[in-house]
Amino acid sequence: MAKIDIEAMDRRTFVLLTGAASGALIRPPVRLSAPPLVRGALGVGRLRFELDERHRWSLWYSGDARPVPLVRDAELGAWIGGAFVTLADLQDSTVGSRRPPGGEAIVVRGRAAGVVLEAEFVSLGDADAPQAAVTLTLYPDRVLPTVRGVRFFHSTEPDLVPGGGALLALVNGADSWAATSVETVSARAAGSQSESYGAIGLTRGSHSLALAFDPAEPGQGKVEVSRTELEAVSEWLPARPLRPEGDASTLRLCYQPRGDGLEALDLLFAPISPVDRERLATAAVPTGWCSWYELSGGVTEADMIANLEFCAAHFDRRFFGYVQLDDGYQRATGDWQTNDKFPHGHRWLSDQIHGRGFKAGLWLAPFAVAERSGVPAQHPDWLLKNADGAIVWDTRDDWGGKVHSLDGAHPEVRQWLYDLGRRVVRDWGYDYVKIDFLLWATAGAAHYGGLTHAEAYRKGLAAIRDGLGPEVFVVGCGAPLQHAPGFLNGMRIGGDVDASWGGIQGPARAAALRSFYHRTVWVNDPDCLVVRPPLTEREAQVWASVVAVTGGATLFSDNLPKLPPERVAILQRTIPVSPVAGRPVGAIAPEQAVAPALVSGADAFPIGGPWRFRTGDDARYGAREYDEEAWETIAVPERWERAGHPGYDGFAWYRCRFSLPVAPAGRTAYLELGKVDDVDETFVNGVKVGQTGAFPPAYHSEWRAFRRYRVPADALNWGGDNVLAVRVYDGGGDGGLWSVRRERPPRSWIIEGLPRWWTVVLVNWEDEAQDVAVALAELGIGGSRFAAYDVWQNTPLPDLGDELIARLEPHSVLVAAVRPAAAHPQLIGTTRHVVQGVVDVAEESWDQGSRRLRARSTNLDARPYAVTVAVPRGLRASACKADLPCTMKSLPSGHVRVEWKENAEGRDIRWEITFRRPPAR
Repeated sequence: MAKIDIEAMDRRTFVLLTGAASGALIRPPVRLSAPPLVRGALGVGRLRFELDERHRWSLWYSGDARPVPLVRDAELGAWIGGAFVTLADLQDSTVGSRRPPGGEAIVVRGRAAGVVLEAEFVSLGDADAPQAAVTLTLYPDRVLPTVRGVRFFHSTEPDLVPGGGALLALVNGADSWAATSVETVSARAAGSQSESYGAIGLTRGSHSLALAFDPAEPGQGKVEVSRTELEAVSEWLPARPLRPEGDASTLRLCYQPRGDGLEALDLLFAPISPVDRERLATAAVPTGWCSWYELSGGVTEADMIANLEFCAAHFDRRFFGYVQLDDGYQRATGDWQTNDKFPHGHRWLSDQIHGRGFKAGLWLAPFAVAERSGVPAQHPDWLLKNADGAIVWDTRDDWGGKVHSLDGAHPEVRQWLYDLGRRVVRDWGYDYVKIDFLLWATAGAAHYGGLTHAEAYRKGLAAIRDGLGPEVFVVGCGAPLQHAPGFLNGMRIGGDVDASWGGIQGPARAAALRSFYHRTVWVNDPDCLVVRPPLTEREAQVWASVVAVTGGATLFSDNLPKLPPERVAILQRTIPVSPVAGRPVGAIAPEQAVAPALVSGADAFPIGGPWRFRTGDDARYGAREYDEEAWETIAVPERWERAGHPGYDGFAWYRCRFSLPVAPAGRTAYLELGKVDDVDETFVNGVKVGQTGAFPPAYHSEWRAFRRYRVPADALNWGGDNVLAVRVYDGGGDGGLWSVRRERPPRSWIIEGLPRWWTVVLVNWEDEAQDVAVALAELGIGGSRFAAYDVWQNTPLPDLGDELIARLEPHSVLVAAVRPAAAHPQLIGTTRHVVQGVVDVAEESWDQGSRRLRARSTNLDARPYAVTVAVPRGLRASACKADLPCTMKSLPSGHVRVEWKENAEGRDIRWEITFRRPPAR
C-alpha cells in the first residue's frame, strides 16, 4: 500500500480520504440531531440541529417546556456557476459528527457542480444564551468555478422565532452612517424589502433570535426582509472563482428565550475568549475635542491653537485625552500635507498639542484621492472603476476636484496606504487617527486579483493599520461594519450629529440600536458631544446624558472659546468616560408611521395625495386658493433627485389636497409631516403652521428633524376639503420630503455604576410636556423602597416605591440616581459626573458604633464639588471632617449636603460625616 504524504495533501483530499474532520462517516438517516448539550448554569436551554433526508436543516430550542422551532426546513447552498446548488444535490454524501470545545456538531460533505461542499452545524452551550453556527465551506474538485454567494436559509415569516405577536426586526444599515431601524415585518408594504447587513435581531413577544455573519468571509452577509419572507445570504460581490484552498461563509445564531433582539445580539457578539473579554472591557475610551462640528472645513491653525488653549485651561489632562484636527487642513484629498491655513505643518501642530499634555489626532479619508492630489493621473490603475471608467464619488473644490477611490486589493495601493500610516505617526507625530469614507473602498466592477469587495476592503484596512502601528487609536467612519473588526479600535456607529434638536436624535437612536457592538467588537463612537445654541440648555443636557450613559467615545466639537460657561459645565460632567456602559430600555418597539397625516387625539387622518410639485419660489404657492393642477405629481416620501430632478438645489413647493370628517369636539390637532431636506415652511389652508430650519441668507439645515406642527383650530376645514402647502429649500445634496418615519430614540437608559446604585435616564423627545411613570422592575431594579437624586438639578428626590414618577418638560431629560433605601446614612448623589457612583466614589462605609459615614471621592477636577447624603429619621449630621475644608448643611428634605469650594489640584478627598441622635423631647 502506498504511503500517504499528509503534509503535501490539501485539506480537502485528506478529509475526503480519512474523514478526520468529523469522525466516523455514516450514511444520513431520515433525521439526524446533534447530541444533547449540558444546560447552562443559569438554567438556559439548548439549541439542537436536525437534518432531514434532503439535508435541509432545522434549529430547535429545548428549554423548560416542549421544544420549539426557530428555523425550519432551511436549504443551505451556494450559487456556483449559473446554478444554485444545495446539500440535496450532493453526490457521494456523508454525514458525521464531532465534538468542538463546548458543543456538538453535524458535518455533511459531498460533491456537486465541480466542487466539494462541506456543511457544519455547530450547537454551543452557553451560560447566558444558547448559540449555534452554520458554516458552508467550498473546495474545488476539478475546476475553479465562479461563486456568487451562499444562502443559509429562505424562510416565511411565521416560521421564525416562537411566541405570540408580530415579528419585529432590528435592521442594521449597510455601513456605519446608514440608519438602523426597527420594523414590523408583517406591516411592510407588499413588494417592498429591507436589507439588514452583517447582523439582524428578531423579536416576537418575549423571544428573540440574533443572526450575524463572520468578518473574514469573502461575501457581504445580509438578511433580506419582506412582508412574508426572510432570506439570509452572503453575497460575493463581485463574483469570483473559488480559491484553490477553498472558501467558507459562516452564519452565527443566538436565541434568547426571555429578551429582545438587541439583547440577543449583545450576547451573540460578546467575546467568548476570557482574554478578549478582558481586553475589550478594559480598553481605553477616547475623550477630547474634534474640530469638525462647528469649524468644519474652514478650520485654521489659529482655531486649533485657540481651542487647544481652552482645553488646557478647562479640562483635566487626566481625563481629557485628544485634540483632533478634522477635514479642512489638507492640500487635497489624497495629498495630506497641510495647506496655507496651516503654515507651520503637521509636526509643529502635534508638538503644540503634546506640549500642553494632550495627544494629537488627525482625520483622513485614506481611500479617497482627488484630481489635485496627482494620484489619479499618476496611477490610473489604482482607481476603482465601473462601466463608465474611474468612479467619481463627488466633485468638490475644497477637496481638489473630482474625487475617486483606491482599490485596496492592489499591492501598490497597499504600500501607499502603509506608507501614509507610517508618515502620519512617525513624521507628523499623531497618536489618534480617524479614517473616514471607508465605504468607498467597496465599489466598482472588479478588484485587483479578482477579489471581492469585502476582501479588498480588509486588505486596504490591514495596510493602513499596519502603517499606523498598534499603539495608535484608530476610529473608523463611513465604514462597512461586518468586515472592519480586527483593524479598528473604535467605530462611529451612526450618522453625523448636529447642534439642533433633530440633529441629536439620529445619533442617539444609533447609539441604542448598535449598542451591541460596544466593547464586544470595538469601542462605539456615538459621535461628538455638541452643546452650543441653537440647542437649549435642556436639549444639550439630553445629548450629554445619552453620550455619558453609553460609555462610548466622548469628543467635544463646539468652538469651545465661544461656549457660555454653563455649557462648558455640561461637558465637564461627562468625563472621564464611565467604565460601565448603560443599556437602552424598550429600544425594540414597533412604531406606526402615520405621516403625512393630521392627528387629533387617537385619530389619524392620512394625507395620501396625489402630491403636486414645482421647483422655484413664489409666495402665492402657499395660498389656499392657488390652483396647482398644472404641476407635476411626485412621490412622497422620496428625495426629489430620485423623482425626476437630479442635481437640483434651491427652492421648491409641494401641495396636496385632503378631506377631513366632522371635527372631534375640543381636541387639538397636529400635522405630522415627516422629514424635509433641508428647510421647510408649512401652510394649512394658507395659514403658516410651522417652520424648521432657516432659509437663506441665514441658512441652517434641519434635514434630520421630524416635522410635527400644531394646527390652529380655525385653520382647519373640518367636514370639508383642505390644502397643505410646503415650501422647501435644499442647500445641497439630496432634497425634498424624504421620510415619514418618526424614528424616536429610546426614552430610557439604565446603568448600574456600582452594585445596586443605578443611574436612570428618562428623555422626553416630544414637543409637549409628558407625565411619565416607569416601573422600576421593568428597568431591572428590584426592591420596594429607594432613595433618589436628580443629577442635573443636584437635588434629592422624594423616596421611590416601585415607580419613578416625573413630569418631563418638552425636549428635556431626568437623570436620576437610584439606590435601595438604607437604615443608615448613605451617599445618593454627587455633582461630579452624569453617571453616579462609579466615577468618583470609593470606599464608602458606615460605622454603626461611631455613627460615621466615610468615603473617598476620586477622579475630581478643579471645579467645586458636592455630595448629598440620605439621612434616616432619628439621626442628624453633627460634623464633617475631610482632607480639604468642607461646609455642611442640612436640606429641608432631611438630606445633608457637603461642599468643597476649591480643589485646584483635583486631588482625592477623604471625608467623613458624624451623626447623632437628637435628644428626646
